[in-house]
Amino acid sequence: MERSRAARVPLQRRNRRRWLAAAGIAVCWAVLLDKTGSIIAATMLLLLLAALTVVTVVALRALGVNRNHPWVQQIAARPWRDGQDVLRIALRHLPEVFVVTPSGSLLAPDHVELRMNPDDLRSLGEHMEIGVAAQSAAEVYVDQVTAHGARPAGPGPAEVRIVPDDDVPAGRYRLRQGQPVNAGDLRGFQPAPQFAPAGAQVAHAGVAASGASAGAVRIPQPAPQPPHGGFVGHDGNTRSQPEPGTPTATGMSTVIEQARNPVSALRLVTAGSVAETRVSGARAGRGHVELKLPSEPTVSREHARFTFSDGQWWIANLGRNGICINGAALAGEQPLHDGDSVRWGMRPDALLSRVEIR
Repeated sequence: MERSRAARVPLQRRNRRRWLAAAGIAVCWAVLLDKTGSIIAATMLLLLLAALTVVTVVALRALGVNRNHPWVQQIAARPWRDGQDVLRIALRHLPEVFVVTPSGSLLAPDHVELRMNPDDLRSLGEHMEIGVAAQSAAEVYVDQVTAHGARPAGPGPAEVRIVPDDDVPAGRYRLRQGQPVNAGDLRGFQPAPQFAPAGAQVAHAGVAASGASAGAVRIPQPAPQPPHGGFVGHDGNTRSQPEPGTPTATGMSTVIEQARNPVSALRLVTAGSVAETRVSGARAGRGHVELKLPSEPTVSREHARFTFSDGQWWIANLGRNGICINGAALAGEQPLHDGDSVRWGMRPDALLSRVEIR
């Protein structure tokens, strides 16, 4: 009998960068050692190169060339990539949308959005139909769910939607958990011809405004298990089973409206700005995240992840500067309560947010 494998948590992007940086330094040192034949000389040259790099960065910042400079933004956008390159890279990072529960297991959302720059999406459409690309992406997603030992969040088929987004720079992509909607929201929608060719499956209200295409593939379901309390894999506004006592039509699936979203709204009030979400797995930071924070030195691009489980919100640290909850350093994953304070960094003057849960 084949033993089930433990779920493997996908490596965070920040950790990959650190490993790549360490590998680059090691390779550079090995090359210098091969050229000089001396450990001391190779180490001294490596330190000299590091000092020159630091001086160059400081000089560029003094001249006003920082990460927001147009030159840097243009290079960071990877203009040499076309739509096929962006899709190929994004497919390798689909496991980043997995949700890590407080127990350490992995949940795979049924709906995933792959957001691309409209020019890249147009370039991709010149080589293949967007519907075919979305179907292929869904198949890759199912394979990665199985490879990581993740558990599907719901019984429905896995679905990857390719969505144009003007906020995504050319040559880049953005992955996020999608939100299913009521079927009635699609009434009267005519997909844009350039993004929804014949045969493409339209399964999300977001395509009405963006012209997205979706592909759906059913995830192999594991043996029945007790339901995991707390995780919500849908938008919270509909459910397939009616309340007790609600009349239903025999032989027909009934979808009813809930009076209240089962996922409480999480709000971060920070220095006059407010960020709110109901999406489990939402990230907070100053980068391209679901909960946008003010740009401060102690705030990382992806500083924290908020997961809704067991009827409450949990926070986990993603940033290198740390997090303090009500003045105490955050270790691991911790539940949040209405009125808690979150300090984005360990310094006393770090940015402070107030948590509101409604």
